[in-house]
Amino acid sequence: MATLPPRKNQTPTRICNLKPHLTPLQTLLQMGFQKHRAEKALASTGNRGVQIASDWLLAHVNDATLDECAPREYIIYVCPTGPFLQQLEEFWAKSRQMCGWNGAHNYVPHITLVSFFKAPDECSLQLSKALKQVVDMTGSLLDRPIKLELYTSQNFMGFFVAEDDANYLKRLALQYVKEVSNSIISDTYEQLDAIVACFPWCGAVSSGTRCIPRSSRSISLEPHVKSLHLTLAYQFPQAQFTALKSLVENLDASCASNWELRLYSRDPRLATKQVQKVVYPHNPHETDELELRIGDYIYLNTDGVDSSSDGWAEGISWLTGGTGHLPVNYTERTAESDAWTLHRVVQLSKSVASSLTSAEDMDIVDGRSISTEPEERQRELHQTTPHTGIIEGSSFEESEQSVEKYLRQTLQPCLELPSVQLLNNHNLSQHHNIHTPTIEITANMSCSSSNSASKKVDEIMVEPLTVQPPRPEDTLSVHSDHEHSLQSSSTKNRKLYIMRHGERVDFTFGTWIPYCFDEFGNYMRKDLNMPKVLPRRKNCPEGWQNDSPLTNVGVYQARLTGEALLEAKIQIDHVYCSPSYRCVQTCTSALEGLKMLGKPKIKLEPGLFEWLAWYPNGVPDWLNNSELIEAKYDVDCSYEPVLSAADLSAQLKETTEQFYMRNHEVLLQLLERTSGNILVVAHATTLDTCSRQLTGGAARSTNELRQVIHKIPYCSLVTVEQIEGKWQLVEPDCLPITHSKNPRFEWNALSAT
Repeated sequence: MATLPPRKNQTPTRICNLKPHLTPLQTLLQMGFQKHRAEKALASTGNRGVQIASDWLLAHVNDATLDECAPREYIIYVCPTGPFLQQLEEFWAKSRQMCGWNGAHNYVPHITLVSFFKAPDECSLQLSKALKQVVDMTGSLLDRPIKLELYTSQNFMGFFVAEDDANYLKRLALQYVKEVSNSIISDTYEQLDAIVACFPWCGAVSSGTRCIPRSSRSISLEPHVKSLHLTLAYQFPQAQFTALKSLVENLDASCASNWELRLYSRDPRLATKQVQKVVYPHNPHETDELELRIGDYIYLNTDGVDSSSDGWAEGISWLTGGTGHLPVNYTERTAESDAWTLHRVVQLSKSVASSLTSAEDMDIVDGRSISTEPEERQRELHQTTPHTGIIEGSSFEESEQSVEKYLRQTLQPCLELPSVQLLNNHNLSQHHNIHTPTIEITANMSCSSSNSASKKVDEIMVEPLTVQPPRPEDTLSVHSDHEHSLQSSSTKNRKLYIMRHGERVDFTFGTWIPYCFDEFGNYMRKDLNMPKVLPRRKNCPEGWQNDSPLTNVGVYQARLTGEALLEAKIQIDHVYCSPSYRCVQTCTSALEGLKMLGKPKIKLEPGLFEWLAWYPNGVPDWLNNSELIEAKYDVDCSYEPVLSAADLSAQLKETTEQFYMRNHEVLLQLLERTSGNILVVAHATTLDTCSRQLTGGAARSTNELRQVIHKIPYCSLVTVEQIEGKWQLVEPDCLPITHSKNPRFEWNALSAT
């Protein structure tokens, strides 16, 4: 289950509910929230209470779908715990590392009992209670391991549940469906109607988009009665079969004795999305950008990620529900189930502690029961135990993975909001501070004739935000004092600087050649960010198709990087460059910033070119030395490359591993031929392929390589230093360069009617 990111200013929210006779929904209505929103907040947070639901509502204040009546999707899993779960988690990690992502990695290890079904938000608590009731009705718990039988094929690997144990689990599923069909659907709405009667000033939502008509109040769910199984891997290439099978055969299912029943739900928008975890923060620079916070999850369209030409895609924030564009390389793929809400955990094994601790009934708000049964409510009213927060109760501190503990500790600090306390009027004097602004809310309402004379006056105290200095993690810079700590590279250790080229014309403007060349092959600039002129080449304009020039921004990026290296007093002794024109431009501009144009000359090395699998039609027709010299580029015409263009053309069908080996072996030759510091200017992949094996790592798989290059923006620079004979990645000597998107301006938009 997801872990929410911290907020920048630590001013925790706290709501003290001093009216234990009210349910969470009633309390939220009393606080002024609309009914349909309160129900959505409670369902989205697993009915953990007023505090977490109100925080969720405040976080989703700009969520465009907040008022839409889209029922959540629920699913019931049987999940292993204990030693068997540890085995499965290790298997998940190794299979991802060795073979990359497959369909099983989208979920926690599980056996599906009830497939996804949709239910309105007001049914959330009843769905959760029904799960516990089913286990109580069934009676017997597991006192031995569930028998699992291994099955492997070319497209699926997993364990099938033996018939006797499968029948036990199927009975649970069938009983749950029966319980929901018989009681929940018929009882829920009468309770809700009574609540609305108690609070007429909140009103029943009459809009068709905000409530469910009584005629359509139904839940359609079916038990998963086919062959029950625990999936280990599927949707994987056949080439990975042997490696995955060897990992699967090491699993020992004989210890699968600890199991628990779980009810999850998810935002219906997640059903067709890929989930990415935020790994780097991003502050929006444009109105259409999405803020990224560490710990948030982003819903992305898979097609949008794959088809993105500039590394940006449109996504939805799990934390706020907001939509906007984001740099995909600031995120990494994670399990879809990480963004689900856990509603209930019920043990199926005898004498086993829960892996995700929950209360007996899981119906707790601020330490109090929120059961809707009158007799239970009366018992709670007669208890004299002092109020405690949900994470302070002993039952919730037994596990570091406690669901309630996680929610309390993580959602509260994620909001940049003032502290809120709901205080009873007779306790107001001891809490009141004359320096604290207050907002009084008087509620005069009646729930029954017996208490019609009762009046409550509540005060919400809002504490002002304290101003705190910015912290390093609140910015894109990992080291806040980095700009003051740059030192001269006066050490004698040899260094290798590997740099990616700047912004490309084709990735910025898409299909640009038909619009920028006339029928005679003459270039015409169509945007200020396009180059004024292009060098003459024999194959024009077709030659630019796979050999794109830089934009003017790309040229500027490279020069800025060179100037930063100059300020850091970096010494460059040799310069090697991919023959791609964009790399030659980048290298030239970086040397210009370093004030090193012509010393040393640029040596073009075809062996540094990117992965040939992306060029099925052959190696691009690069500008030759004479064309580059004519265009005033200072290249070394006498240089003999390690791998010639002709030799490179013979390796068109290279694998990912062969690509890594090619770049690595070329680099070793360059290091052997020279002494002193080297600057290599090439492609996004080069930063990894020329440093990975040099520093002792292994060549990555194709999926891993694709993940890595998303994290390497234009003009990224990596530094590898030889320390005591070993090459190590070290902190770069200059700051990175970051800038926002700038969409094309259409002047006639101002005259549109």
